Amino acid sequence: MKKYLLLLGVSYLGSGIAAEPVKATKTDKYQGEDMVTYGAVTDRKFPDTAKATPTYTIDKADVEAKVNATTVEDFLKFTPGLLVRKRYMGDPNGNLGIRGSNVFQTAHTMVFGDGMPLHNPLRTSFNGAPRWSMVSPSEVESAEVLYGPFSAQYGGNSFGGVVNLNTKMPEKFEAQMDATGMFHDVHRSGRNETLMGYKTFISAGDKIDKFSVWASYNRFENEGQPQTINAAQLSSAAGGTAVAGGESYQTPQGAPALAYGDIGVARQTTDLFKAKFGYDFTEDLQGRFTIAYEDRVGKVDDPNSLLRNAAGNTVWGGATAAGQSANQNYRTPDGQRFTVPGSVFSVSDSQRQTLNYGLGLKGKISDNWSIDTTASYYDAFKDRSISSTLNPNHPQNQNKGQVADEKPWWATYDVKLATDNFLGRDDLSFMGGYQFNHASLNLDTYSSNNYVAGTADVKTGDSGGATQTNSAFSQLEWQFLPDWSVMAGGRFDHWQALDGHVHTFGATNNIQNYADRDASRFSPKASLEYSPDNWIFRYSFSKAYRFPIAEEMFASVSRLNNLSISAPDLGPENGYFHNFMTQYDIPRGYVRANFFFNQINNEIASTLQTINGQSITTFLPIEQTEAIGVDLTYQQNEVFNLPVDLMANGIFMNKQITQNSHNLSLVGNEWDRIPSLQANATLTYHILQPWDAAVGVRYRSDSFQRLENNDTAANVMGGTDESTFVDLKTTYRLPISRELKSTISAGIDNVFDANAFENHPYPQRTYFVSASLKY
Repeated sequence: MKKYLLLLGVSYLGSGIAAEPVKATKTDKYQGEDMVTYGAVTDRKFPDTAKATPTYTIDKADVEAKVNATTVEDFLKFTPGLLVRKRYMGDPNGNLGIRGSNVFQTAHTMVFGDGMPLHNPLRTSFNGAPRWSMVSPSEVESAEVLYGPFSAQYGGNSFGGVVNLNTKMPEKFEAQMDATGMFHDVHRSGRNETLMGYKTFISAGDKIDKFSVWASYNRFENEGQPQTINAAQLSSAAGGTAVAGGESYQTPQGAPALAYGDIGVARQTTDLFKAKFGYDFTEDLQGRFTIAYEDRVGKVDDPNSLLRNAAGNTVWGGATAAGQSANQNYRTPDGQRFTVPGSVFSVSDSQRQTLNYGLGLKGKISDNWSIDTTASYYDAFKDRSISSTLNPNHPQNQNKGQVADEKPWWATYDVKLATDNFLGRDDLSFMGGYQFNHASLNLDTYSSNNYVAGTADVKTGDSGGATQTNSAFSQLEWQFLPDWSVMAGGRFDHWQALDGHVHTFGATNNIQNYADRDASRFSPKASLEYSPDNWIFRYSFSKAYRFPIAEEMFASVSRLNNLSISAPDLGPENGYFHNFMTQYDIPRGYVRANFFFNQINNEIASTLQTINGQSITTFLPIEQTEAIGVDLTYQQNEVFNLPVDLMANGIFMNKQITQNSHNLSLVGNEWDRIPSLQANATLTYHILQPWDAAVGVRYRSDSFQRLENNDTAANVMGGTDESTFVDLKTTYRLPISRELKSTISAGIDNVFDANAFENHPYPQRTYFVSASLKY
């Protein structure tokens, strides 16, 4: 730990040498949380009520110069202490992890698009990703990341942090057309192919008097590398049918294994239609209505088997005479035995159709008071996946399969009132409000006698439930001396679990209907800030509660290769969060350090085990965990007055299980999926006024995928590797006329073709070509 802290500290202190300090008035301070790339104040129609929270802001112009952005989560690619597990472009499971909350703890993070929640309040783990694709990257003006639950306006689902995506309405007529092509090589486990994709975007908007309108269409289509490499552990046991083929491999625990194929290329297509309508009641008060419809289609239909029998025919795993999957033992030419179920070579289709709309009002309602209120509704009214039991080429295939229907929806309302002149005093600021959240999930599974036709013949499972939370919150800030301020606040949450049930049908029916539950908790918040001249010093504290969500309590789904087990009695997590920030402003930038310590009790963990090709998931509370760390950020434009922008950040963190009487063997182990060191850097060279070139580096140390900390093998399915990705991008802006401008860009992600895994394999070298036309 001392070694890493020393290296990061030297980098942090050395970065300030790029420029001598400059004096600035309070209104001119370059505050990273309030300013964009060149120091212009972010347009705020509502006071900054999250000042106590460490914050990082990403500007659209910065992303356009540095990032090969195909989906909106790419805005966050170089953000300190944050990871989106984007396994491939178009990944529907692009899970978000921030600081001490890993990518499978998506219930610890919140994402909003113009105040409308995009995070999934129903699911966590691998399928709890935010609904990133409801926002196109071309419409975002800025993204703001808040670390931890230090603001009273956010509940316990901000244990890790919050991402706010901000878009703007047009001030005059505007139109835009974008097109991006991408392709990448895949050469793993016997597959050598070039996969391709594209993105197109078109939008138009105008403002007439006080009314503004904007509409867009975004289409995205891509082929992603196979997300699972099929592998089986080898043993010296006797028996098994002789086969040839496969590649030498390891299990995540380092045991000898054989890789015998993959599940096939992941194809994703999304069509997003969106319209936004705004009305300016006054110059400082705007209402907005947003409606979006998305149609997302996924397909995996070309699994690859490397196994061949004595006659030279492809082997597709075990099966019964009735066309069901079964475990089949095989033997390698050197006498090692392994097991392959037929279901690992199945094919699948999925479709999700979603309607999302919201109504908001933001701005001043009097000389001193401002309002920020949003009502929104999200409904995935069709969310169906269909899987075959066996590969279509299997000799015993009878088109048996499974149909899974998911019915998720949520409705939210929140209202905040704030003033920077409370009780007529300029030294007092106040914010208070109310929030309502209701989220409902139901999972139905059916066996199918003809998956090709998509028939849902026999119902096998029905599970789900709902949660509802009513919250009231407020906070008061007092600037009690020049350069000094103190903030105190609190949040009261009343949580309910409703209609929980788990019904399984078969030879023996199991009908479980759970009684409704409710609980209430109060969360205190506080901060103390001292900001002389070009410095900011701030200590922030919070005690926060996070209540379980529907999947953690009620999801019980038995699918072909995945079994989820419900945990209806889960209680709330509760944690103590501390952060000390120091920031020094330099010309056109800043240097910042955040030291943090979190202690969480009864932290809910998703435990995952794979047995004979079937993944088994359940949720268990871990008695106590502790996380300690430091994140360092240096950001400056025009370094040494040269046309060069430089950004570097790094976070060193250690999170361990400190108490767990239910399983003492876990005490002292590292928390899963949390790297001890994560670092990013970008350098942008403005070659000419219209021409930029940028290089970015993303580094992560390795981490464990399991709380047992026994997965130590590198570059294998099911493990997490140390990785360094180098990205390049160049952009040229060509003005066609005074009003019409074009931009062309080209880039490469993972220039050195690193082969890395985050449980699943990441993409290898990927190429991008883009063109944009704006009026």
